[in-house]
Amino acid sequence: MSTYTLEPMPSTHVGEGSVAELAQHVRAHGSRAFVVSDPGVRAAGIVNTVIDALTTDGLEWTVFDDVDPNPTDANVAAGVESLRGFGTEDVVIVLVGGGSVMDCGKYIAMAAPSGIEDSSLAFSPELDDADRIDFATLAPPARASAPCVPTIAVPTTSGTASETNGGGLITRTEDHRKLTFSHPDVRPRAVVLDPLLTVGLPSGATAVCGMDVLTHAIEAYTSTASNPYADGLALQAIRLTGQWLPQAVAVGSDVQARASMQIASHLAGRAFSSGPLLGLVHATGHPVSGTFGAAHGQTLATMLPHIMRFNLESVSDRYADVGQALGVARDPLAAVEAVETLSATVGTDRSLSDLGAKTQDIDGLTTDALRDLIILNTPRYPSREEVHALYEQAM
Repeated sequence: MSTYTLEPMPSTHVGEGSVAELAQHVRAHGSRAFVVSDPGVRAAGIVNTVIDALTTDGLEWTVFDDVDPNPTDANVAAGVESLRGFGTEDVVIVLVGGGSVMDCGKYIAMAAPSGIEDSSLAFSPELDDADRIDFATLAPPARASAPCVPTIAVPTTSGTASETNGGGLITRTEDHRKLTFSHPDVRPRAVVLDPLLTVGLPSGATAVCGMDVLTHAIEAYTSTASNPYADGLALQAIRLTGQWLPQAVAVGSDVQARASMQIASHLAGRAFSSGPLLGLVHATGHPVSGTFGAAHGQTLATMLPHIMRFNLESVSDRYADVGQALGVARDPLAAVEAVETLSATVGTDRSLSDLGAKTQDIDGLTTDALRDLIILNTPRYPSREEVHALYEQAM
């Protein structure tokens, strides 16, 4: 067994109505709140719930909600300008939304104090002559020169688990490329998991977020850097997702289903954030969402069965465990079929063609997948030809 390190995780506050105590978590790190969200979350009334909790406790606040579903460098620039107008003294950034909001807000927290308003704190690797990640290209053009603004996360979806780590992705608008950033100080200081905030999420969004949870857990469990701590979290996340995702999609008002998926998401996030990271499903999914604007979880649902079959011989025992966790036979092929069945049940069994991709797009998608940093811990490292073939299968 390889060595591994477990970093401290944020304090996490779980339960119906737990958002009412948000102000006390803010006061532990500052006295003013810069709320980052998006138009959909605001329209759903969730931002008002957060504002009420802050106002009741007498906290000064402002809201920035100009965040796209795949956050861009333009969103970052607008957010930094808004925060600069509000001021960073004694400020805590409160992230209210899904992964896009959290990624954008974390980047703003890192960039604004250093006077940076572009994507220069993020990077995307290049490839070496063997079509592998060129480690000489991993550094971003710029570094944060000032302490980051502390953040607190209030997830409104059960999917990305961005609340469990200090990294994220920003899309560069000029070429639709997803750039990676990471800074330990933007990992949320506290997390509020209130399932009532997820009840209004539409069924389609619930489904794609749930498939994101499943992919996180499966990729963490089959990573070349897996460890026993992450394994336990990942398997429980898989069990919960198999049991509760169909119900959360079918009956969005079922608070038990919503709470179970929220915990599944958080467990899966803690799993991959504890060393394993992710793999080829995410590496192939990212370019699709960056290029065509498809929901992140949907791109994963599209690619997951194909890549599980690709990995089948490399991690057959682990996939057998996945099958058992999903309630079918302890058999690797049964696991793949269970994933396909679940995806069909919740309505995410869509092809790349359905998402807007065409055959002529595959070459570019393949290059972007190979140079996605998240590919490094995948159990079977693919060649360019193999990635190309996987995209062809998914068409």
